[in-house]
Amino acid sequence: FHYVLFGGALFGFYSGLYFWWPKAFGYKLNETVGKWNFWTMVIGFNVTFGPMHILGLQGMPRRMQTYDTSMGFNTWNMVATIGSFVLAFATLSILYNVLVSYNAWRRAGRPDVGPDPWDARSLEWSIQSPVPEHNFDVSPSVASLDDFWHRKYHEGDDGVIRRVATGKDLAQPGNGEGVHLPAPSYWPIVLAFSLPIIGYGLIYSLWLCIPGAVLLLTAMYGWSLEPADDLDDDGHHHDPEPELVGANV
Repeated sequence: FHYVLFGGALFGFYSGLYFWWPKAFGYKLNETVGKWNFWTMVIGFNVTFGPMHILGLQGMPRRMQTYDTSMGFNTWNMVATIGSFVLAFATLSILYNVLVSYNAWRRAGRPDVGPDPWDARSLEWSIQSPVPEHNFDVSPSVASLDDFWHRKYHEGDDGVIRRVATGKDLAQPGNGEGVHLPAPSYWPIVLAFSLPIIGYGLIYSLWLCIPGAVLLLTAMYGWSLEPADDLDDDGHHHDPEPELVGANV
């Protein structure tokens, strides 16, 4: 269970955190600290949860609060405890990496990481980093699987794949010209806050559904009366026709 939950879910989450961090914040996390983070997490993960297999074979049930020392569970539980501290250190090292990387980026004058620092395949790397609030300037046209990568690399007649463009060459400028954004609003937050109240009421007390429903309807009504356009904008803009951005390959 723990190997699936932690090894399958959290390792994927942390790898995604490192991968998409520059897209979200405009700078990379430190690679050296990241390697320490990875290896301490792998070691701590196995030292924490590996002994549980042995303890299970020795007859220790799950969620056992206490046990007699004569049962022979002490040694492997101590090993698992040590592993949990290593795992905690690995988790805290992610926060340390964020602080170190941000300070290094700030001292360097906040250099531009570029839209495609990993030479990636998917479309989010064809827009600027960090992501503009409107995302894409125009809706991207996709002609094949991994279309962004195929615009950067082309297979010649001799079967050799060669680079024909960089991610920076193909990236959308991110100026948002012609993009329509709705006016900022607090009503969606109010509406979202009403839903857990209703859900809690359905489980524990139906009376709570009444204020939750009132809050929900009020938020929907208030949201519907707001202007469709940003009041600071010059007027209503329509999205331009989608076009292929980048080099023709």
